[in-house]
Amino acid sequence: MSNRREQKLEEGKSKKDQRLDDLRQILATAYGRRYMDGLLEFHCVFLSIPGTNNSERDKRLGMREAGLRIMSEIAEARPDLLKLKLSE
Repeated sequence: MSNRREQKLEEGKSKKDQRLDDLRQILATAYGRRYMDGLLEFHCVFLSIPGTNNSERDKRLGMREAGLRIMSEIAEARPDLLKLKLSE
């Protein structure tokens, strides 16, 4: 009976709530935090985007934009982790 109730509650959540809950589960582990940190670094979130080659600069800006979206979801899911990361 309890599983059915949990299923109903889960169905009532929005997709965004489900995604944030999933992200919280990932961030709850050291492995998950390292993985997400690697994603943010790969997407050049913490780097400046220099360059004279417009094509390469635009590519890096696009990657950074994706990284910023990931970072905003982390901030929404676990604001304490983002504050800790930014203070390091």
